Amino acid sequence: MRIIFLGTSAAVPTVDRSLSSIAVDVGREYALIDAGEGTQKQIMLSGLGFGKLSRIIITHLHGDHYFGVFPLLQTMSILGRSRPLDIIAPTGFSLIYKALKEITPTLTSYDVRITEVNGESEFRFSNCTIKMFPVDHGNTPTYGISIKEDDKPGKFDPEKSDKLGVPVELRGILQRGIPIKLPDGRIVRPEDVMGPPRKGAKVVFSSDTRPCDSLRREAEEADLLIHEATYDDDKKERAEKTGHSTLSEAIEVGVASKARKIVLTHFSARYKKEDLERMEARIKEKYNNVIFARDLMVLDL
Repeated sequence: MRIIFLGTSAAVPTVDRSLSSIAVDVGREYALIDAGEGTQKQIMLSGLGFGKLSRIIITHLHGDHYFGVFPLLQTMSILGRSRPLDIIAPTGFSLIYKALKEITPTLTSYDVRITEVNGESEFRFSNCTIKMFPVDHGNTPTYGISIKEDDKPGKFDPEKSDKLGVPVELRGILQRGIPIKLPDGRIVRPEDVMGPPRKGAKVVFSSDTRPCDSLRREAEEADLLIHEATYDDDKKERAEKTGHSTLSEAIEVGVASKARKIVLTHFSARYKKEDLERMEARIKEKYNNVIFARDLMVLDL
């Protein structure tokens, strides 16, 4: 699984930060979590291209998280897309899409399948289970995202395979989890030659939120927690008023959840590049597992 931070700014873009969007690339396809204004340009800069995009997940209906969806849809239409696209979004997105489609009938030439969520929801994406769960962003229904990769087969043991007399041409079948029958009639099962399953990666994204119990629960022992950190600690009152988190609040959620790595994102446009660098240096004096996201930053899990 590869995570690409396409945009890391909150509310409005800056000279070096685009609006909120994260790509989750699983090889054959990728999904977008949010798509603020300018997301299609960031996709181009990242090298992802548009062909593998299979779904867009919108965490909440604030413009900086979804106004980039519609230009992206039209670009893919102009480029001749025929493959359907799935959009999962809070209740109300369908009305927005239908209204724009009526005004601009050429918006899409392919099937856009919209699923609206109103509460906790789970769905499959490639070899992952994605869960949307409510977080605390004031009066706006907002969802955090948990992505759990399926467990992977254990490591193949060639010595055990040799002892059992498994022909080389049949070993791949066992590695795919399928039992085989040897020429002498013996049955060899995958567990006879494979180590224990390896735990799949778990990634959790907070979306816009105050620190909350639902997020702490979902982020428990995550390999990666991506948490909004709109404000520095001196703006805590502002964070409380607007339904956002400060740097320390975001980190505290990660520490309480025992997340292995914490990435902070969604920084207020008031902070310039050099401001964020100073803030990151200060945080790293105490925490060595905290990273400040940058546009087009890539993390492999």
